[in-house]
Amino acid sequence: MIESWVGASGNLLPPLLKARGHSYTFVTRKLGHYGEPDVRPPHPVIAHADEVLVTETNDPAALIEFLRLYSFDGVITVCDYYIDTVRQVAKAFSLPCPFPDTVELVRNKYRMRESLDQAGLANPPYRITRSWEETKASAEEIGYPLVAKPVDLASSAFVNLIRDPEELHTAYEALDAFPLNFRDQERDRRILLEAFMQGTEVSVESVCYDGHIHTLGITDKSVTGTPYFIENGHMFPAKLDEQTVRTVRRFVEQALHAVGFDHGIAHTEVMLTADGPRIVEINPRTAGNYIVELVKHVTGLDLLEVFVDLALGQKPLLEQQDQGAASAAIAFLVPPHEGMIAQMEGMETLESDPRIARFQFVDGHNLFVNKPIDNACYLGHVVACDPEGQEARSYAESALSRVRLHYLEKGGAAK
Repeated sequence: MIESWVGASGNLLPPLLKARGHSYTFVTRKLGHYGEPDVRPPHPVIAHADEVLVTETNDPAALIEFLRLYSFDGVITVCDYYIDTVRQVAKAFSLPCPFPDTVELVRNKYRMRESLDQAGLANPPYRITRSWEETKASAEEIGYPLVAKPVDLASSAFVNLIRDPEELHTAYEALDAFPLNFRDQERDRRILLEAFMQGTEVSVESVCYDGHIHTLGITDKSVTGTPYFIENGHMFPAKLDEQTVRTVRRFVEQALHAVGFDHGIAHTEVMLTADGPRIVEINPRTAGNYIVELVKHVTGLDLLEVFVDLALGQKPLLEQQDQGAASAAIAFLVPPHEGMIAQMEGMETLESDPRIARFQFVDGHNLFVNKPIDNACYLGHVVACDPEGQEARSYAESALSRVRLHYLEKGGAAK
């Protein structure tokens, strides 16, 4: 396992590997990224590993040479920033790979847009820019409002809704001052500008194997934190009519073919606009934010298990089975603003709620939180299920509303 996300899939994959009888070596360049050494219990990627190796993972050639001393049957990661590294390692050792060969067309948001154009699929108007003058001129061509985003980051980082030239300049300056990504890798410094797509955003969860695309279903999404795009909830399956489901599935399958996505798991974000579906981005991995857990509650299919099968070159089992839940949802606790939290209360009310599958929150006692700007701001979440219909989202949101944050005022009193 080469690096990992700290949350979501990074917590779920390690115990799953052990439960299935696998052993793994965890390889990282910075052990402290996963918590301080004296913290107990340690992060799951550390706790479940048979061995932990510390070496430079940002240099694929050096990493490959380092790994020649070891024997392993597969290579895997759930962290976007190491997907291409895993692909290179797998190729060097003639091992199966859980990602497509064309992964760069998918991860680079601008190249993805170009591929859709070449396939004749509808895109929002967009431009790629390299300087402030070019960015300003391109924004005028597209028109406000628009969305500015980096071509190579993840978790909605630095993705901004831009309503005027002043906001555009602020977003440009912020990205220009960020030459390395969150894993200290050199970034593609270009900016992608896209016309703002008005509509409802969903994601399509797919498995591609042996040249076939298996669509498992559609997940809904809610966002908060304007002008940022912070995901604060999901439900599977999305509450959509049958015609919309068919249209979205067909469009996503065409998009996956356009980028050469013939092997692996795809989490494709789609905006349902008045003019039809439009791709937001394609992710060559399992969905984050515990969406894999929602899918499992409803279908019985664990996408992380499928991911492991692909990493080992095994044919995945994709048969869905009724699990007694018609829908499952997650709601995230997003702090409303920056400040020192004195305490959190209300979690005790969730214990006896039969609609809640589980919940998890940080220790909110005297905790300082930064301004929420992306998906790294979560303070916890609630997962709910509806055995009969599609009310799981309302159940999760209702439960989360009972959890209250009390900030410290400047005088030291809680409010």
